Formats: sequence, structure tokens, C-alpha cells
Amino acid sequence: MTGNVAGPAVAPQRQRAALPRARRAGAWLDRHATMIALVAVGVSLLIAGGYAIVLGGQLRYFDEQVYVQLTRSIAQGHGFTLDNVQPTAYRPPGYIFLLLPAYLVSGGSVLAMRMIGVLALAGSVWFTYLLGRRVHTAGTGAVAALVVACYPLLVYTATTLYPQVPALFLLLATIETGLRAAPAPGVSGRRRLLMAAVAGLLGGLLTLTVPTFGLTVLGLIVWLARKGRRTDGRVPWRMVAVLVIATAVLPAAWCARNAAQLHAFVPVSTNDGVNLLLGNNPNATADSGTNADISSVEKTATDRRLSEVDLDHYYTAKAVLWIAHNPGHAVVLYAEKVANNFNYRDQLATSDQRSPAKDLVSALTYYPILVLALLRIALYRRWRLAPIEKMLIGTIAVNVLLLAIFFTRLRFRVPLDGLTIVLAASTVTHFLTRHSLSRHTTSRSGEQDTARAQGVR
Repeated sequence: MTGNVAGPAVAPQRQRAALPRARRAGAWLDRHATMIALVAVGVSLLIAGGYAIVLGGQLRYFDEQVYVQLTRSIAQGHGFTLDNVQPTAYRPPGYIFLLLPAYLVSGGSVLAMRMIGVLALAGSVWFTYLLGRRVHTAGTGAVAALVVACYPLLVYTATTLYPQVPALFLLLATIETGLRAAPAPGVSGRRRLLMAAVAGLLGGLLTLTVPTFGLTVLGLIVWLARKGRRTDGRVPWRMVAVLVIATAVLPAAWCARNAAQLHAFVPVSTNDGVNLLLGNNPNATADSGTNADISSVEKTATDRRLSEVDLDHYYTAKAVLWIAHNPGHAVVLYAEKVANNFNYRDQLATSDQRSPAKDLVSALTYYPILVLALLRIALYRRWRLAPIEKMLIGTIAVNVLLLAIFFTRLRFRVPLDGLTIVLAASTVTHFLTRHSLSRHTTSRSGEQDTARAQGVR
């Protein structure tokens, strides 16, 4: 009889020994989530700030030179112009507005302007943490914050004078303040309207920084309206109205400026046409980017001496004409560009910036995150997707499809990587909490069965 009792009693002990590892990891993450996120912010500032100092004042890419020139022109009182004479809207102005304070304070230091990206990355780390908490657990936010802080592509892009990391910060901040504007117990209507105004202004600035996110901002407003209806049984029209009006303020002001100086309706910029043509012409490939040969069209445009606005329309018409005459080729090319959004490398026009080592690091850090994010979607029946997760998945999907209309480039995907990291972190914490709880339930059931068996005996 003694031998019969001893055998079953050992199994629960082994289960208890193996069980706590996942549970303890998940619980530890939850308990220390805020501290982990703050450490991640510090790590981000250390890594990205240190790399920015190493780069100093060098401008490695043509786009960086353009952004500096536009910022300098405004600072010197010439307005938004590339030649200090002719007004332009060739680039979206949002990023220039962000660089301008750093330029003015530092007297034009490139390093100071580079720090805008560094600070934007640090802010993105914190807002990623807040978003992760909403998605699943505090541990989700902690994991996501750490990954964002150390993600090589984000660090590299943040230290380059590109608008994508500031756009990620604006996107995350818009989502967080928008969620705080939604109806919630214990939150006053005045506070919610204030948050709605802040979210709208951030969304408008985001639209002027990376115009493709304009559709995301509108989608967020619709999503928040539906969320409010599910919460209170009615659409919070005051919140929606404040969001819409605040979002429109900055883009409307920019449109008015363009109407006055360019004598045309230009919502954001006049480079949509050339970007559309670069991605839709006989020489375009999925990864050709700005390397696609459109010289014959450019020569004709030069001969016609078109204005900036007319040139934008001309390039757009040429791209649309090619699509209309080559629908099969255009559809295949579009599908290839959608797939190329998930590439780990670019065909850079600046060839001396290419590096097999960089490509390897990019692949080894991006694809595990992508797999984990896809796994979160694949396991939606086992672990029900939270409404915010559905919103993030929709945001990523819409922007991937939207980017492929033009031409694709790795850095254009950078803001979406921040959202993908949140989904990947959710997968990790779901495994830690749900799997361990399942084992815990099994363990307790086994202990109860053993106790009953011992009692009978």
C-alpha cells in the first residue's frame, strides 16, 4: 500500500518544480514593468544618442541634405523653399517643423537636429510600453519597450535625418491620447475633450510628416467612435467633433499656405506624382525604389518647363496611363511591392551605405518579430484578439497596401515595425501567462486527485 501511494505523490511535485518558471517570468515582468520601461528609455537614449554623437554632422543621404536645406531656409526667413526664392511644397512639412526648434536653438547644428530622432525614439519606447499594457498585460508593454529600444533598424533610422521615427512617436502618441479621449468610468468629459484635442493635433502633425498615415488617423477616429458606442451605447459626437476639427487644423493651414503661394490645391506635398511614377513604369521592379529609370519622362517634363504643381500632375498622369495600358503587369508589380514591404534590405541609390553585415542584422532581428506577430494572428481562436490588437493589425495591413501603390523602401516600413513589435510581445506574454495557467490548473487537478486517492486508501 505504501508503494502505491508514493508513486502518484511525486508527479505533482515535479509539476510544481517545472510550472513556476513561466509563471514567475510573467509575474516578474508584470511587477517590474514600469521600471523595465524606464530602463528601456534610458537604454534607447544611450544607444541612439551615442551613435548620433559618432555620426556628428555628416549627412550620408541626399534626403538628409534636402531636409537640412528646407529647415535652414525657414530659419533664415526665406520660407519653405529649396533655393531661398521659389516657394515649394515638394516635401511634407511636418518633419521640418520638428527640426526647426533644434536648428534655431543650436545655430544650425546637424547633431542637434539628429537628436530629434533620438528623443522621438525614446518617446516611442515609452508609448510602446503604454500601448502594450492596453493590448494584454504590463509585461507585454515591458517586453515591447525593450525590443523597440534595442531594435537596430529603429536606432539606425532615428539617428538619420528621416521622418519615420518621429512619425512612429506621433502615431503612438496619437493612439494613446485618442484612447484617453474615449468614454471611461471616472474620467470627466472636459478631460476627455482635452485629450481629443491633443490627439487631433498630433494626428494632423503626423499627416503632415508622413502623409500616408492620414488614412490611419481617420481610421482611428472611426474606431474610437465605435468604441464609444460599444461603451455607452451611443456615439460620443462631441469627442468625434473635437478630434476631426483638431486633426484638420494643421493640414488646413498648410493647404491655405499652398493656395496662397503655389496658387493651387496641394493637400500636403507635390512629390506624390513622381513617387507614383517611380513605382509604376516599365522599368520599375518591386525593390527598384528611386533607382527606376524615368529619365525619358523627366526630359519631356523639363522641355515643357512645367511648374511644380503641373509637374506633379504630369507625373501622376503618366503613371496612371501606364497602369491603364498594362493592367496585368501593374497588378503583378503591385503584389511584388506588397511582399517587398517585408524585405530586410534595400537597393540603395547611395551604394557606399550598403553592407552585408547590416543586411544580416536586419534579417536576424526583423523576421523573428514578424513570425511572432503572425503567430499572434494565427492563434486568434486560442487567444482571442483584443480590440486594440485588431486595430493594430488593421493599421499595419492598410499601410502595407497603401505603400505598395507608390514604391517601397525599408525605412517607409519603420513606423509599422513598432506596431509589429507590440503584437510580437503580446504573443510572448500570452505564452507565458496562458500556457502556465493551463499547466497550473492541470497541476492543481492532479494534486486534488492524489489527495482524494490517499483519503480513500
